[in-house]
Amino acid sequence: MWPLVLLWGCLLLPGYAAVVGPKEISGFEGDTVSLQCTYKEELRTRQKYWCRESGLILSRCSGTVYAREDGEETTEGRVSIRDSPQTLTLHVTLRKLTLKDAGKYFCGVSKLGLDESFLVSLLVFPGNKCLCFPGWGTGDRERKRDRWATDQCWTPLSPRQQA
Repeated sequence: MWPLVLLWGCLLLPGYAAVVGPKEISGFEGDTVSLQCTYKEELRTRQKYWCRESGLILSRCSGTVYAREDGEETTEGRVSIRDSPQTLTLHVTLRKLTLKDAGKYFCGVSKLGLDESFLVSLLVFPGNKCLCFPGWGTGDRERKRDRWATDQCWTPLSPRQQA
């Protein structure tokens, strides 16, 4: 019985933890988020990619962006990807997040048979991370608007700046 269980485990999890990364990342609409997935040494020369999970029963990829083999950054739309074989790391950046970007994505490595991949959940929060409070601002432009900033993040004015 035990040999059957071991065989089943080997078939089901052939490259367990061959690719790892953050389980979840998050940002606000308009933000840029970055993440890194690491992979095992034996995957160093394989093609790396980032894609959105699609499919209801079987997981598939859509919108796949492939890393260049020379280590240079590849950009497609708002997604940039770069493989760093020296550090066994895949770098991914998503720019100008929208609510529609929320979902599940794969850091993946192509190989014969089933690819090695890691599932990452992206959460996107509505609005922006800035709050408007009287007496807050970053400079003269905000002070001229009765100390209400509306188009960027800011820090509280010091008492000297408020005078």
